[in-house]
Amino acid sequence: MRNNIIKYIVSFSFVLFLISCSGTKSIVGTEKVKEDSLYTEIQRIGLEATRSNNVPGVAIAVIQNGKIVWTQSIGFADKENQKPVTTETIFNVGSISKMVSAWGFMQLTEKGLVKLDNPVDQYLTRWKLPVSQYDISKVTLRRILSHTAGLSVHGYGGSEQGTKLLSLEESLFGKTKRNGESVRLISEPGTKWEYSGGGYTLAQLMLEERTKEKFADYMKKNVFKPLGLDHTTYEWTEDMMKNSATAYDASGKPIKNRIFTEQAAAGLQTTVLDLARFAELSLSYKQNQLHKVLRPATVQMMEKPVVPFSDQGKSGLGYRFMNYEGFETLGHTGENEGWSAALFMHLPTKSSIVVLCNGSNGDRVWFPIYQRWLKRINSIHVQ
Repeated sequence: MRNNIIKYIVSFSFVLFLISCSGTKSIVGTEKVKEDSLYTEIQRIGLEATRSNNVPGVAIAVIQNGKIVWTQSIGFADKENQKPVTTETIFNVGSISKMVSAWGFMQLTEKGLVKLDNPVDQYLTRWKLPVSQYDISKVTLRRILSHTAGLSVHGYGGSEQGTKLLSLEESLFGKTKRNGESVRLISEPGTKWEYSGGGYTLAQLMLEERTKEKFADYMKKNVFKPLGLDHTTYEWTEDMMKNSATAYDASGKPIKNRIFTEQAAAGLQTTVLDLARFAELSLSYKQNQLHKVLRPATVQMMEKPVVPFSDQGKSGLGYRFMNYEGFETLGHTGENEGWSAALFMHLPTKSSIVVLCNGSNGDRVWFPIYQRWLKRINSIHVQ
């Protein structure tokens, strides 16, 4: 009995401490936000889920009618140093990288450097798809971005920060994969949906070949800077590290950050505010907001499903369609060791939620938050 009382006191004290580390930013005023039942419910869920799943911190942004209305920051960016999460805290966002990198790839089509439905292999010189029983000429950018190109390699694990990265060509040959899996055709292009991080690595090589620039440099100059995403990068720079969260494994132990040769597929670092700004631009297609990065019609096209799709998956160009209890949203999720993130959008109501976590168990945090947000959106949508 005495032990149970002590455990309760310790647990309750920890929750109070997490609340003291949580922060709010709002466009409509802090007091009004705290009266919002969605805000208070998400705060409660976030506090409970981080505490019970060894996830030190979470940053959340909510968008309504195409605009960010509030953010929450709960827990720690660095638990050992008692450094709280803020809206300026930088997280790795895993496969959400694909949705963002797709803007760079689609910009190439607007510049006339690549045709969306031309064979990608014709743009490559540094590495070529291996000879296959399937038709290589049917591997196009449209199919790569929608996971319908028939390519291998689901995802990448990255390397510990501080190690030397292998080249894109070495990655495509399978040298960054523990099992040596190379990028190759495993089914006829255009016949089925099959998730492929390998396809995005092939597209990353294509961008570098067509622009004669490093992928990270091109994205910073041509996408992030024009959009005002000043705290977003495909590389861990010294400046970024100052504001970075620490990554934590499933047991809650700090681990080194992961770095990636396959930046387009998994290597993006960003803040909750920058990613929420990206969601705003994905919900509103005004040309002055897009800053000439992409035409509004291009973004709209990216958010439409590409056939074929099935119960296994459904994608636009970079964007994925996700279904929970019959309610469809658009966006992406991302998981790397020590990190977990999610971005969901509901286009009819111009609503979105962004959730970034610095723990391997972060999906156990963002999913219940997503469920609560979805109830709100569903109630709005049926009115």
